[in-house]
Amino acid sequence: MLERTAGCLESGSLRRLLPASKKATKSRRTLHSSFWTHGASDLEMSPLWTALVQIAAPADQHGGQDMQQQRPAAMGNTGMLLDFLYPAGTLNFLRQCSGWGVDRAGGRFARHGLEKFGYRQYTSSAQDVTQNLQDTSTETAIAEDEAGAESGSMAMLYEKLRLTKNYDFEEAWRQFSLQEQEGQQIPLRKRLMRYLSASERLIDAERTIQLFAALEAEQRTPVAYRHTIRAYLKLRNLADAMTLYAKALDELESPAGSEELLAYLVKNSSWGRAFSVWNEFNKFRAQSPSLSYNIFEVLDKDPTIGSQAIELAGYVNRKLENRVPDSASDMPSELLNFSSRIVRRALLNAQSFNSARFTSLLTILQDWNLVSPALYEQVNFMLLRLNETKLAIKCYRRTRYSKEFRFTRPTLHSLLKVCCDYHSVLGMQQTLDDFFRIYSRPTRTAYRMCMSEFAAQGDAETVHALFDQLLERDKEQRLTSISEITPVLHVHAKRGEVREVVTYFDQMQDKYRLQPNLVCWNILINAHGKVHDVDRAYDCFEQLISDGRLRPDDYTFGTMMGICATRGDIDRVIGLYMFAQEQKVEISAAMLDCLVISHVQAGDLQEAETICEDALKMDIKGSRTRMWNYLLTGHALKRELVDVNRLLQRMSEAGVEYDKYTYSALMQSLVMVKQPDRAFAILTDVMPPAGVQATDFHYAVVMGGYLANGEVEKVFKLQRRMEKRNVKSSATTKLLTLKATVAEDEKLLKDGTSQEKLNRALEMFQEIVTSIDPQDIANPARKGIGRMSVDVAYSTMLNRYMIFVLGRYAEFTTAGSIYEAYLRSLPAARKGEVPLDMMQTIMDTKLAEGDHETVRKCWVASLEQARRLGTPVKAEPGDRPEHHPTEHARKGIVPARQLDLARHLGIYLRSLHNQRMTDEMIVTVDGLLNDGFALDNHNWNSYIEFLAIRHKYQLAFRLCEKYLMDHWTGWARIRWTLPERNRLPTDLRARRKDPLHLRPKYLTILHLARGYLELQSMAAESAHSEALLVELERVCPRVVRAVTTMQRVDDVLERTVLRGY
Repeated sequence: MLERTAGCLESGSLRRLLPASKKATKSRRTLHSSFWTHGASDLEMSPLWTALVQIAAPADQHGGQDMQQQRPAAMGNTGMLLDFLYPAGTLNFLRQCSGWGVDRAGGRFARHGLEKFGYRQYTSSAQDVTQNLQDTSTETAIAEDEAGAESGSMAMLYEKLRLTKNYDFEEAWRQFSLQEQEGQQIPLRKRLMRYLSASERLIDAERTIQLFAALEAEQRTPVAYRHTIRAYLKLRNLADAMTLYAKALDELESPAGSEELLAYLVKNSSWGRAFSVWNEFNKFRAQSPSLSYNIFEVLDKDPTIGSQAIELAGYVNRKLENRVPDSASDMPSELLNFSSRIVRRALLNAQSFNSARFTSLLTILQDWNLVSPALYEQVNFMLLRLNETKLAIKCYRRTRYSKEFRFTRPTLHSLLKVCCDYHSVLGMQQTLDDFFRIYSRPTRTAYRMCMSEFAAQGDAETVHALFDQLLERDKEQRLTSISEITPVLHVHAKRGEVREVVTYFDQMQDKYRLQPNLVCWNILINAHGKVHDVDRAYDCFEQLISDGRLRPDDYTFGTMMGICATRGDIDRVIGLYMFAQEQKVEISAAMLDCLVISHVQAGDLQEAETICEDALKMDIKGSRTRMWNYLLTGHALKRELVDVNRLLQRMSEAGVEYDKYTYSALMQSLVMVKQPDRAFAILTDVMPPAGVQATDFHYAVVMGGYLANGEVEKVFKLQRRMEKRNVKSSATTKLLTLKATVAEDEKLLKDGTSQEKLNRALEMFQEIVTSIDPQDIANPARKGIGRMSVDVAYSTMLNRYMIFVLGRYAEFTTAGSIYEAYLRSLPAARKGEVPLDMMQTIMDTKLAEGDHETVRKCWVASLEQARRLGTPVKAEPGDRPEHHPTEHARKGIVPARQLDLARHLGIYLRSLHNQRMTDEMIVTVDGLLNDGFALDNHNWNSYIEFLAIRHKYQLAFRLCEKYLMDHWTGWARIRWTLPERNRLPTDLRARRKDPLHLRPKYLTILHLARGYLELQSMAAESAHSEALLVELERVCPRVVRAVTTMQRVDDVLERTVLRGY
């Protein structure tokens, strides 16, 4: 700016700043004639130009030019420094009206006046070209600079000008201007042009043009022309850019700068000129077959190419509509070829992808009938790379409506994989149909992909149908690889059909002459684990290790650890984990999942959280989400909402992604504290925005919450919501609906007979049993089945509930019939063993019927089964491959199984109490405790009540003191009188739901109080009673204090238990 200011003080400064042209006002560009037939109407004369030409005289112009040439080189011809000091209007005026010279000798390239601004260089709808070209030109030029800086030529520039970075443009120009001798500047000019080409400043564009003007003829290479054309376009001087491009074609026989011109014209919607440039380029290339030049290089990097391509397509469509039918001109076809090339390049441009714009571009090509199978394959793979899977499937389904379109095999394979990943049965069927339509049959790869997905869904029928088709491809029914039969093993393992898995496993070697690989062994082990056959699973595992041909991997160890975790054997889980470390097996997230769930089941949530935290620091295979979900569920079942919220925040901080089971764990925590409405809000308001689709499992969680709260109508609303949203009902949701129906009928038919109340329930039960989908068994998310194996889980769950309901209404004959039918439905391997859950229901029903002998037999069978399932896997030192001396001290029953008989025991104790078999009751409880089982809070209170009723006062008081009084919080009525907060903490009230949180119930204290009063009344006449009373006061002080401080409230229980006192 200082140079500008100094120039204004000189004579003739206005003429120097605003020089006129020594050429004619209008000139015909030396381009091919076809150029002027397109868009010529854009060339207009500016009134400002006319006025300025009249002001400046040619003689003055020469004088101004001579004076300018005598000025120091550092000032430059048109340099603007400190531009920000100018008012905005002045700066724009000077930039628009200043001249740029490019030829010292003054040929046709000497543009010292305003001629280039005498034309309208842009359309009214064009955007700011300088801003739009910034990314494109910067990327290209900087890439060239970086490549050139590594070469000797650019290295010399950096050395001579003392440059350390590739964007210090002002310093580069200053250092260049300080080169006093002409000989020092000559070798640097072309290199400096390349350096300045990365700049977006107008001053640097002017300097580039100035440097080009100073180049010798032999120095004006195609690269120099390109940089100069780019500079003209930055200055919006299209006329000189086109002239310079024509000169490059004529003199260098090179389309130098064509890519810059094409990108500029397309960006400014000058379609006629853009087509001319492309057309001339094609004619030139036809004359030079060996030419390798990409005219779309700059346009491909333009982020707005998509919008410009859509606008171009509209222009072409209008041209085609207005075409004269009998016209012999081939211009529309050439124009269509030109526009289709740009549309295709915009369509395949992944850098500036936009789904709506992409759809419009694809529609344009489809309307022009220019979508080839090869192009569609490119489009499809681009969408998959961008993770636009839904759009890929949408485009596929739209394209396949044209029955004549032939998809390539790689395209169909990629689409089939997407459908398998999203479990889309319809998509897989459509893809297979296209294979049959186009190629007469699917490929083996397609068969394997479909079978694997249907196997994961548990659809054995479809898997076998596809497997049979695959065998029919070969006359001898041979298989080419083991992976073609693996899905058959997998689907039966998912359904717990061990016999079928073993059969096909043996056929691999005997019938198909294939050796089982590690995947097959893993499936076989997993199949035994699904039905809780730990011994056979261990046999397969040891056989795999001893064979030596195959080495167990992380999946093998994860499967074995999962089997032991299901059993509740935490010591064996730890032992397998340590053995995997010794074998140098890569630690996977699935292995750590088993450690976490084992500690959660054992009640050690702190240790489980420690493992989750340690996993964040480990480089492990797989996602860490599942282990955190296990931890969340553990806290949710304990009603610890504060910890659930803390863990969710920790997951976010650690970058552990939420999945659908994370949300189900959060919903479960709300349901456990009787807030199902909030759980439903997560289902409707939180999950959809998070992109998580609600499944039947989520609905089952909320349904269970409403059912527990007695809100039956909301259960039916959820069922209708599932149907409306096409969420497939599972056996669990059907059972919950059945429970809601029974509860509703009890209210509606309160005065009706049991048959009337059960009619609808029995009808629904039969419908559910007959409509159970075997695929439900394969679903890993199962609610309400407890620890039952998958082969009997759902039938047991449904039948036991119906038997329970019938027992309540004394329909014992019908209950017996259902039980007999259930026994007949059990798998052959299960005929002699009824699941513990069913045994508990039968015991309850038989107790209501008064059949104490059957109750006893069921108890004996349940005790034997629970001992077998709860006993840790025995291992002498060195007997098992994963034995380690560091294992925990083993107990009789694993911690996770210690409450397996809690409900059975409650029923059996009532049966013994009704039979007045108190001694048998004591022996039973002592035997359970010695075996390693545990009694829950309900068991202890019932047991102590029965002892007190049968006058076993001493034992009742001692047991209450030992097991129950630690968590006794005192009488609420006494707390109310104290001058302090008398409301118990929320966490303490929540812990009361824990079955192992032992405390005396009100009814238990009442029975003990009656016994205490009886002892007091007998103490006056019996020394033994007096001594016993003193002994109880000494040994059981807390129980005695609870009894003696109890306030009389005269309620029903008190009047019943303490009658007469």
